[in-house]
Amino acid sequence: MNEVSSIPIDDLPKDSVYDMMQICKNNSISGCKLASCKMVYTPHSNLKKTFDMESGAVTYHNTRMCRYARCDKDRQRVKELEKTKSADIKVDYFGEMKANERRIIERKKRMRNQQNNDGDDAIYDPILDDLKSSKMKASRQGDASSGLDAGLLSLGGIAIHDHHTTTATINEEAEDSQTDKRPLWIQEEEGREGEPLKNVRFLRQRGYSSSEAMAICVSTKSCISPLKQLYNANGADQASVSSTDVPEEVTQSRIEEKEVLLAMFGFVDEDDEAAATFSDMDDENKLDCKLPITSYEPPDRYGSPPPLMLEVYVDNNVAPLYPNRPPVLAITGGGLPEARLKELTKRIHAEALERSTEEPGEPQIFNLIAFVGDTACDIVQEETLELEEERKKKVAEKAAADEARREAQKKDGTTSKPTTFTSEAERRAYAMEVAAAAAHGVPVSKDDGNKKAAASAPKKYNTKTGVSDRSLIDDLFS
Repeated sequence: MNEVSSIPIDDLPKDSVYDMMQICKNNSISGCKLASCKMVYTPHSNLKKTFDMESGAVTYHNTRMCRYARCDKDRQRVKELEKTKSADIKVDYFGEMKANERRIIERKKRMRNQQNNDGDDAIYDPILDDLKSSKMKASRQGDASSGLDAGLLSLGGIAIHDHHTTTATINEEAEDSQTDKRPLWIQEEEGREGEPLKNVRFLRQRGYSSSEAMAICVSTKSCISPLKQLYNANGADQASVSSTDVPEEVTQSRIEEKEVLLAMFGFVDEDDEAAATFSDMDDENKLDCKLPITSYEPPDRYGSPPPLMLEVYVDNNVAPLYPNRPPVLAITGGGLPEARLKELTKRIHAEALERSTEEPGEPQIFNLIAFVGDTACDIVQEETLELEEERKKKVAEKAAADEARREAQKKDGTTSKPTTFTSEAERRAYAMEVAAAAAHGVPVSKDDGNKKAAASAPKKYNTKTGVSDRSLIDDLFS
């Protein structure tokens, strides 16, 4: 058992996994009747069972540690496996439970004694390994509770200015103070609250623009019908199909997929904001659901946004031929701005169309959950690069404007105090320039025709030297 437990789940022999799936399918009341079904396998330590669950129902601590595979009925292999079954074995379940409790206690003692020494006989526990890595990461990053972290947090809102702050810098800070620094998703959320139509707010929350929503919601009060039209605007829409015309394999595939979805997400705390929701958990023919994307982590600039959720719409003739045809999908939350949500929806639509073409009849929701998480991270990375390019562009434009102003001042023969000094040497050089301008006065014109007139004219001094701060001269000659 120790040798098997130490093998990572992705390195398990495929033949062994195949045999286990055949045994599981054959011993399932509903699974043994199916020609093919989707199955989930995960480390035993990842299984989660609470007292409020029904008999045989389980869920998972971490869905990212689940693996999925399709199992087709193989009677020949099942017969071969049945021959290896020992009929004379009687299991003392109570004794096994007590022995397992003793093993857990001994294991905890061994772990306490070997906290800093990883022994060769240690049993691999993926959940414990994940918790350890999370604690180590938290200890490295700080939790804002220690003295240093609390001090840095308190200094976060303090702006430190150079003692050479000028009027131009103050004006720039005043302009920045008038700019809304809150995350864009909060500003858009407040803007949606002013929408009088509920379906317009519904569509804007899923990334569609106000003009698109208004154009399509004028003649209806429904939310799903306009969503379907906008979602399928760039692809082939599915015609309405009577319930009697839906193929039996389509209905059966939906039932299988919902069973796995309920096993993964159906037993979550309803008060949890990131909990999955189903339109009807008891009706096996209802597949509409809202599922969390656990692999997505918003960037720090988004603050604390609502969780990223994938909405799947199939029922009520929205996508009657799913999984032969793609479902209607929508994305909400995650702190993504409306424009980014729309871009993410377009990519998901293209992926769903491609999957339905290449693998018609295969369930898509499992793969789409992973695709949404990866694509959302890519879109956030693209946004980060765009913001960085925009920042660099603004810095370059400001530097070009300052250079143009200095060139214009040199051409006009005037000087003005720069907005900032990069060093003490630059400040003293500017002071010497101002002093030289005050000493020499107005320069003589280089025009040959005016040299004589300029020589006979009385010498004048330019009293308007541009010295607005006398301390520059005092510093220079003190």
